[in-house]
Amino acid sequence: MADRFVSLTRDNYKAFPKIKALIQKVGGKTLDRLYSHIGRDAAASKLFPSAESRNRAAQAQLVHWQHLFSGDFDARQIARSEQIGKAHASVGLTPHHYIGSYALMLEDMIQHALSRGIHTRLNGRKFGNLVGTLVKTALLDMDAALAASFKAEEEARTTVINQVGKALSQVADGNMRAELHSLPPVYRQIALDFHRMRHEMSNVLIEMANAAENIETGSSGISSAAVDLAGRTERTAEGITRTAEVMRKVTGAVLDTASHVREVSGTITDISSQAEEGGAIVGNAITAMDKIKTSSEEIAQITEVIESIAFQTNLLALNAGVEAARAGEAGKGFAVVASEVGALAHRTTESAKSIKALIGKSSADVHQGVDLVGRTRVALEQIIVKIGAAKVQAGEITTQAEAQAGSLQRVSDEIQKMDATTQQNAAMVEQSNAASKALSEESTRLSEIVNRFSLERRSDYREPKKGPKLVAPQAPAADAPRKIVGVR
Repeated sequence: MADRFVSLTRDNYKAFPKIKALIQKVGGKTLDRLYSHIGRDAAASKLFPSAESRNRAAQAQLVHWQHLFSGDFDARQIARSEQIGKAHASVGLTPHHYIGSYALMLEDMIQHALSRGIHTRLNGRKFGNLVGTLVKTALLDMDAALAASFKAEEEARTTVINQVGKALSQVADGNMRAELHSLPPVYRQIALDFHRMRHEMSNVLIEMANAAENIETGSSGISSAAVDLAGRTERTAEGITRTAEVMRKVTGAVLDTASHVREVSGTITDISSQAEEGGAIVGNAITAMDKIKTSSEEIAQITEVIESIAFQTNLLALNAGVEAARAGEAGKGFAVVASEVGALAHRTTESAKSIKALIGKSSADVHQGVDLVGRTRVALEQIIVKIGAAKVQAGEITTQAEAQAGSLQRVSDEIQKMDATTQQNAAMVEQSNAASKALSEESTRLSEIVNRFSLERRSDYREPKKGPKLVAPQAPAADAPRKIVGVR
């Protein structure tokens, strides 16, 4: 007691019996008022949620007050006050609740003393000593209890800080299974929040590990697919290049064909012109043959006239020979002439027959020639018609060949574009392959980082099993007014 700033005097102890009697009369009602008010207070009611708990606390407080004024305020009494302060700190009873309860008790005690006329039965000095002793002892009790409460809170804070620091250090070292054990109930919410934080971080890291594994698997698949695609793209590019070369050759061949067809068309045009000229010549030949035929017929008629004349001359020669024979010697000279005329007529007849035979043969040949020339003319006309058709077809072939050449050229241009696009795709596939490899390496690094942690393999949140499940009361803000329990 020597180290305390204020202590009780002998006069104070003399007032204890009257104060104790006063507490026995008024204490129960005072505590009923106090805990009735606590039941209506949102923060305080959480500490004493039931009527039974409030009655039990009121009875304990009444016993404490009676014991407080039953003997000396010595070390044992101070220890009891300190124990009460520690109990208050352990359940989260704040100082303003404790001070408010004493303020209500002192108010009721002093008002009762005044209303009951105790001050009239005691002289002013003794009544002042009674009230002063009541207030002084109550404040000394509060001092011991609050000092113990503050010390307990400080120790609890130190314990919490140490345990939280240790747990956070374990988390920093990768142990996500670290827990906060045996925290004071008032700090139980910190343990719950830490456990929830650790659990959520474990879930995040597990999801990161799963994601990294999925990324690595996916990137491996992408890399394999990219390699396969690169091979296919390369083969496709080679095929397109070969196709482009073939198309170039085909286009050139079609253009050459179109050129040749144009030349053939020109040749067919020349042949058609020459055939038409040949047809005209054949027509002229037929006309000439017809004239020859006519002339041959006229010569045949003249030959017949000559044969008739030769026949008549021969008859005249025979008659002249007969007459010369009748004349005898005088008619010999005339008989010679008649013989020569007969011989001439005979030769003329033979010549006419030869000419007639030749003309007949010539007429037959001319007739056959006319027939052949006629058939030649028909054949030439058919050839001219077919040449015309061939000319039209050659023109169509030329047009189609030129159109095909244009189409093939466009196809060749598109194939060239496809080739360029394929080459770009091949380059992009290479880039994608490199990116997927880099992604796989990064996912491997991420997995290695996650593997440094010792994770809690639980997907559902579970509260810690150790310690009661309590929710710490919300401490008032630093700038908020402190609430003092009181009744109006």
